[in-house]
Amino acid sequence: MLRISYNNKDITGTYGLPTSKSISNRLLMMRALERSKVLFDNLSDADDTYMMRVYLSFINTCAGSTIPLSLDTHNAGTVFRFLTAYLSQQEGRWLLTGGERMRQRPIGALVNALRSLGADIKYTEKEGFPPLLIHGKKLRGGEVELNASSSSQYVSALMLIAPYLSGGLIIRLKKETVSSTYIEMTATQMRNFGATVSITEKEIKVAEGSYCIEKIRVEPDWSSAAFWYEMVAFNPGAKVLLPRLSENSVQGDRFLTTVFTELGVQSDFTDDGLVLSHNGKVAKSIDFDFTRAPDIVPSVMVACAGLGVESRFRGIEHLRIKESDRILSMQQELGKTGTEIVQEGESYLLYPGKKVTGKLVFNSHDDHRMAMSLAPLAMKFGIVAIKNPDVVKKSYPGFWDALRKTGVFTLETAED
Repeated sequence: MLRISYNNKDITGTYGLPTSKSISNRLLMMRALERSKVLFDNLSDADDTYMMRVYLSFINTCAGSTIPLSLDTHNAGTVFRFLTAYLSQQEGRWLLTGGERMRQRPIGALVNALRSLGADIKYTEKEGFPPLLIHGKKLRGGEVELNASSSSQYVSALMLIAPYLSGGLIIRLKKETVSSTYIEMTATQMRNFGATVSITEKEIKVAEGSYCIEKIRVEPDWSSAAFWYEMVAFNPGAKVLLPRLSENSVQGDRFLTTVFTELGVQSDFTDDGLVLSHNGKVAKSIDFDFTRAPDIVPSVMVACAGLGVESRFRGIEHLRIKESDRILSMQQELGKTGTEIVQEGESYLLYPGKKVTGKLVFNSHDDHRMAMSLAPLAMKFGIVAIKNPDVVKKSYPGFWDALRKTGVFTLETAED
């Protein structure tokens, strides 16, 4: 357990963010499909990206094995879903599995789409869920229908392999797609490497072809900026520079600039990056649709709870199948501050509370975004503790060190 104490100082200075694991994982997939040896500059050092690099190398080395080779993705949803598509058309036999939480996260929509292209995939436990036994072989192109209302990663997984399918691929989307900005990110990265991709609201077309891999520099992770937005929102004297963050980023979580304007944070883009400062204007209530940017929801919920802002969150139901059930996790952890999160139709309403009974000890629920989003509440309550703090390695391995370097917090290991 990690105890975080607030030293009653203003947070100022320059703090580098980790590079985007979402971009990094897509680059690694494209490089593997093209059998390229190009080395990218500044790949993410997150656990998810390290796992992707190791497993893609392992797959290349062991392709063609007649004995099923096991790959355990633990709780890495992107890795599992991307590898489901990748292994389906890689010669060999593969057992793709994950941790307890991963085995509760649906994969049926992607498996059905791949099977319609000729994939040989079997469920080894519960129908529609990991683990998967995959017999890789050459897949045909054509058309698939896909329900991506629970995860955009199904769509991205198919898009990435599509240039290597005979005749390319047309993906018809059956329902509204969540996190569509990640699909746009995938398309942008594919086009950067020479793929032909067209997207409409209900259809994605990818032409047969190949990737022309070039060395590029990966941009910083906008999702990781969310926690700095929280800290600035809680500290009127704050001024923070996040280097290299661009207003023109392909990452949808730049939506932070819009949401946090209502929560007291001003975003100024300069030649050096993004400067965050307090604008002195905190709304009494907010109402936003997070369908396109779900990863920032935990940080926005915590900020609203800490600032006393009533809020309506729309388009977040699919957060129930993330690394944790993030809606339930937030209800439980923010409930410790007296905050209520209740469902109203398809929306969730947050009502801030004021009571704190005893020491605030937060459970991370084995979810990196839960741990990092809750930590800044030390600025409101003086001291908080986070159980299982190492989960941040999934996306932001240096997060706790970054907090220490601010001089604003004291971090100490404590007994549970």
